[in-house]
Amino acid sequence: MGSFRRKAFYWPVWSFAVAFVLLSQRCNGSCSEKELEKREEEANVVLTGTVEEILNMDPVHNTYSCKVRVWRYLKGKTMVNGEVLLDGGNKVMIGGFGDPHICDNQVATGDTRIFFVNLAPEYMWPNHKNELMLNSSLMRITLRNLEEVEHCVEDKPVHFTPAPPPDGKSHKNSPYRSVFNLPR
Repeated sequence: MGSFRRKAFYWPVWSFAVAFVLLSQRCNGSCSEKELEKREEEANVVLTGTVEEILNMDPVHNTYSCKVRVWRYLKGKTMVNGEVLLDGGNKVMIGGFGDPHICDNQVATGDTRIFFVNLAPEYMWPNHKNELMLNSSLMRITLRNLEEVEHCVEDKPVHFTPAPPPDGKSHKNSPYRSVFNLPR
């Protein structure tokens, strides 16, 4: 009789465990994230920062913006000009939190993350002018995550277009030759 009670106890526990596993797999499958390299390519700016303040809650779309203290730009620092920078140049406004098209998109004050962002497009102005917008899921700050993102950023070829000479003429005819334009 004791074994019957034990089986009666385990049956609901096992049923719950199986249901939990099936539902958790189903939930994870509903939000598919792009590969890290693709996410990095689509973002004009990649930065690390800490959420300092949550602002501009939109009750219709359930989205919000955050003031983020920037610790480091991993990509696109030159894209962030004076109009976007806040409070002396070390903070930015990032919008798009709560966007259902982005998997990991929720933050709380004090959270430090890796942000993949783009400048807000003009159709979002004036509400989001001079804001950066989330482009894909946030990443937690870990050594491994930082190394992976840095590796993606560093793998890109550097596009270098030499500036033309100030007078618009070729350096080949210049009496001042450098190692860059010596005859071969």
